Amino acid sequence: MKRVLCILTAVCLCLLLLPCRAGAEDACRKSRFSATFLQNWLCRDWTEERWIQEFSEAKAAGFDALILQSAFDIVRGDCTENGDPQDAASYPGAERFCMFPSEQYADYHSSRNSGDALVLALEAARQTDMQLWLGTVNDDMWWKFGWGVPKGQYFADWSASNAALCAALIAEMWDRYGAEYGSQIAGWYYVNEIWNMDAACNGTDGGAYAQLIGSNLRATVQAVEQSCSDKPILISPFYNPDLSAASDYTAFLSELFRNADVRSHDIFAGQDGGGKEYAPSVIREWTQAQRLAVAGNMQFWVNHECFNADFTAKPIPQLRTCYEATADLAGGHILFSWDHYYAQDPALNAQFTAYAFEPRPGDANGDGVLDTADVVALQKWLLAVPGASLADPDAADLDVNAVLDVFDLSLLKRWLLQA
Repeated sequence: MKRVLCILTAVCLCLLLLPCRAGAEDACRKSRFSATFLQNWLCRDWTEERWIQEFSEAKAAGFDALILQSAFDIVRGDCTENGDPQDAASYPGAERFCMFPSEQYADYHSSRNSGDALVLALEAARQTDMQLWLGTVNDDMWWKFGWGVPKGQYFADWSASNAALCAALIAEMWDRYGAEYGSQIAGWYYVNEIWNMDAACNGTDGGAYAQLIGSNLRATVQAVEQSCSDKPILISPFYNPDLSAASDYTAFLSELFRNADVRSHDIFAGQDGGGKEYAPSVIREWTQAQRLAVAGNMQFWVNHECFNADFTAKPIPQLRTCYEATADLAGGHILFSWDHYYAQDPALNAQFTAYAFEPRPGDANGDGVLDTADVVALQKWLLAVPGASLADPDAADLDVNAVLDVFDLSLLKRWLLQA
């Protein structure tokens, strides 16, 4: 009986290897990266045809969705002379732009489709079988705050106003587009990029930032719950090792998320620091810390920065190094930003696409995620369970000896336990 099982296993392996090695890689496995960011200043005046081109090319590069970084932008400009940069009143005016004809006091809209650029994007997503994440409010006042201990009411007042605007925008966009394009809306992107604020991480703020930002994020959570509770919220913080220890950032984020009432299907996709050219050991340390903060609260992904410190496109070997530093820690991976750094260069885009579709070690079922489902798939295949199959046998060959056996299964289990 054992001899028969061994023969069946060998035959199955040969049959399964043929399709992938015949050139049908895309049918055998998914891309490493599920989505990529797109800033609205680039796409706000695109035609529907241009949107279709963008979605089609992004799909060919391996993405399932684009992330519109914001639908509503507020640009306040410079602080007045002798003004307090942490006081909103020191910024005399604000220019507002919106991707659609919002009722939220926008000064101007897109030049396309009577000001409704968003419907063009969503229709293009439908035609290309893609999805679009909708970012809410990008207010540059966010970057004026977060330094030192909050003084007076300035941050609390701004945070409350920003939270109300984000919530109103979510309700308005869902009312306008949900019925027609609900399937194309992947979820909502929370624009305020949280970082390891010095006062929050060393405790000198008395917990103020965790409370205020948590309340701000909670308003987005509640707005989504009321409009489309099944849609996830995507959060993508960054870190600066010069400001705090990774463990202090963990404590800050944990308290913030408790205050925000985030949901299990919401997504934390921390920026990996590749744009700052941090060493792989640093990237892994800080990713592990953030994963600990998220544990049990949200899904944990990684947002890979594909640019260098001088904002040139990161070569694919360097992107690979950053990816591999966290590959076993995350349930999903996204990119910032394919369009801005890779799509415009045909040679570089071809290199990226080839890398995106390479097999991920251990991803035996080819779903783009390394988890217990891969263990189950490999175990059933080794036991020749009727109907068992492997989408990517090469990825399951962890000891790289061209033979799938219990040693590969053991290595896969060990990887998951160490993740």
